[in-house]
Amino acid sequence: MKKASSIIENLETNNDIYDNLVDNKILKDKYIINFINKNNLTKDVFEKNIQTFYEYYTFKKNMKNIGIKPKLKYDLGVVSIEFTETEEQKRLNYTNKFANRIKTEYVPKSILFSTFSSLTTHDEKLRVATNIIKLCDEKLNNKENVRGIYLYGKTGIGKSYLMGCIYNYFKDNGIEPAIIYFPEFARKIKAEINSGEYSNIIDKIREQEILIIDDIGAENITEFVRDEILVPIVNYRSAEKLLTFFTSNFSISDLSSVLSATKNTIDETKAVRILDRIRYLATPIYLDSVNEREIY
Repeated sequence: MKKASSIIENLETNNDIYDNLVDNKILKDKYIINFINKNNLTKDVFEKNIQTFYEYYTFKKNMKNIGIKPKLKYDLGVVSIEFTETEEQKRLNYTNKFANRIKTEYVPKSILFSTFSSLTTHDEKLRVATNIIKLCDEKLNNKENVRGIYLYGKTGIGKSYLMGCIYNYFKDNGIEPAIIYFPEFARKIKAEINSGEYSNIIDKIREQEILIIDDIGAENITEFVRDEILVPIVNYRSAEKLLTFFTSNFSISDLSSVLSATKNTIDETKAVRILDRIRYLATPIYLDSVNEREIY
């Protein structure tokens, strides 16, 4: 079996057609030289596969961050090229896939079919819905700095359903918001800590043009949930003046005690900062309605 240096010598004295292509390019490529040596390729095997080596060399030379990389393989006298995704592309694909899915992540499917026209005729709910529609229309008419709402009230009165109405109202008018059930979103992010992808996912969700955060305060608050998930989202969205909706069983004032107390510490300062961002992003609205879970 002949090494790469021996192949070069033979080619140099054998055929001028390879002089520039092989001597000055292909056989100057460190990966190709290592491949020849590793597989003990003979001159004959190399010449039979010269087109594959040329394709490999050309592709590698010309690729510009396209997310795939070539790799040479050898089996029974045949050299072939295998294309694989780069690690960067794998991470990007994963993040994009999750970001697209997360627009409706862990939201009951029934909520995704909610519409304002199917609301119950409860006077208070209709009043709130009318105000929400006006707000949505302002956004659709490109009014700047439209504030969302922080809708709070007792469990089971249809807060999440109204968020589904908002989601579909915008979607039907050409803008699909992201709508997340925050306790499950936090659980999903915590599950991604070891993969190192959680910060990319948070970046994707916080950058959405319209974001609906359902049931904030219902999750088990830890320092990680508060400081690494919620804080980056509300800080970014308040700085960029992005339209955001919230629901909670707690008023903003009551949410303070929920966010300040974690398993290990009590930090009222951090809680106050979060609440200031929420107040900047959304107008608090109390929904006084009856339990309608059996309806929805």
